[in-house]
Amino acid sequence: MVNFLLKFAGFVGFLPMKLIAVLVILKVHGREHIPQGGCILCPTHMGDLDAYFIRRSLHNNPHFDKWNRYLYRLESGPWAHRLFLTWWGGWILEDTGKNLKPLRGALQWLEQERPVTIFPQGHRHGESTFYQGAAFLACRSDKPLLPLVIDRGVFVAEGTPFYVFPFFVLWRYLRRARQVTLRFCEPLHPDLERYHHEGHRYLECLTKQLIKQITKEEPRTSRQDRREKQK
Repeated sequence: MVNFLLKFAGFVGFLPMKLIAVLVILKVHGREHIPQGGCILCPTHMGDLDAYFIRRSLHNNPHFDKWNRYLYRLESGPWAHRLFLTWWGGWILEDTGKNLKPLRGALQWLEQERPVTIFPQGHRHGESTFYQGAAFLACRSDKPLLPLVIDRGVFVAEGTPFYVFPFFVLWRYLRRARQVTLRFCEPLHPDLERYHHEGHRYLECLTKQLIKQITKEEPRTSRQDRREKQK
């Protein structure tokens, strides 16, 4: 009964967002870079509809579309966590870092040649800080990082009532992001020998390579949007 109620609540809460995402013009480049089997998809986090755009961009890749799961952080209560997991699937990391079960779950998923999506910027929307979680998963699973550049997007202020949230999302996207471009970059394969010898230092190096790859493909408008969000 609880699972049914969660699924119903997810349908009511997330369906309007899905419909709004369909109204945004979406352009996708670089699908040929998507590897077969397991990988760690690393999108830039530009707006509230990013996950919906990712799902739309993978409609012609049945394996990725069916098996993709998210590893993410949420600053909300346990019921919100369960709601997200019921709708999107995946694992939720806690900021304390004490619970390693989500990481183990993601690694086991990758071992089955299935993709995992992690926003390297975490829940810090639109900021330039990148965390090393994606690099850690790549080195522990020997799966490639797949950078994905989302060129623009908007976030609605936290604390906006849920019953008006979709309308604010629609209004802001129609004003600032009527068209969104997704660009899949060339995969980055981890060097396991370097990881075994250098450990944490190599994770920093691989994360810098990821940042460099994203920055190289990131359009100027995207960088401008990020700077505006930081002000």
